[in-house]
Amino acid sequence: MSNETGIPGLAGLGLLSIVLILAGCSAIDDVAHGSAQTTYPNAPAFEKDHADTAAWLPADATSVTLVSSTRADGVMTLAYDSATAPEGCESVARQSSPTMSIDTDIDVYATSSVLLCGQWAVAHEAGQWLAWTPATEAK
Repeated sequence: MSNETGIPGLAGLGLLSIVLILAGCSAIDDVAHGSAQTTYPNAPAFEKDHADTAAWLPADATSVTLVSSTRADGVMTLAYDSATAPEGCESVARQSSPTMSIDTDIDVYATSSVLLCGQWAVAHEAGQWLAWTPATEAK
């Protein structure tokens, strides 16, 4: 009897290990950081997965990025580009800021007012929009 393990068998086992490790990295990253990030090309693609999340999102929104908490707290941050302001929102003094970060050019702390869209506070600058929950302004 031979105790040899063929090279193709070892290579296959190594490849399988790498695939399993890489597939698990995103799940481990989500748990470690307490958040998950998803990007969509436009509003219709976002609404397909999140129909009731941000009904105020303009139809022309592009480069939509959602960062949501993986905990049961419902915290979310949403960034997108749009030439259109959200409808059905009111302008109020900013009292909160996002707790989940997304890389944008918007300086929330330099913003004195935001649009209040339900539970979302929405700030904008030059066609770029940043929204977050929970919005203290909604209380």
